[in-house]
Amino acid sequence: MGLFTRNLQAAPFGALSAEGQSKVWEGTVGIAHLGDGFALRVHGAKQGPTAAQAQAFSRLLANARQIRDDATPALVAFLLECEVVPPGVALNEGTLWGFLTPCFIEVHPDHGPGATQSACSVGYEIPWEPSQLVHINTANGAFTDVHSE
Repeated sequence: MGLFTRNLQAAPFGALSAEGQSKVWEGTVGIAHLGDGFALRVHGAKQGPTAAQAQAFSRLLANARQIRDDATPALVAFLLECEVVPPGVALNEGTLWGFLTPCFIEVHPDHGPGATQSACSVGYEIPWEPSQLVHINTANGAFTDVHSE
């Protein structure tokens, strides 16, 4: 921790910290059905996460099982289409989650003054392409799409 580290407890995020004048708040979190050991990054305000961000993250927590169920076929299709899965690896909806390693969750900035919603993305490392992450995007507590980084 640096000399100018700010700490706070913010529901539903838990313990968060930021350095100096940064509006980026960081912590760690585990989410049932999505994994443990995520680094959490909230692009909030100087005082902490916004109400819209807290609501977006609460919805992610509350709907984690459904998000996982909805994202699973899209993740399998995406990884197979990207041709990163080596020949002989049996990647399907039953085996997918054994290959994913929780990496980070990002709570995106609000869409401007008076914003009433924020989006979250859940990132995972994949064993076949260590330089890339695969992300599940959510909005309003629902799965929206998959992309890589």
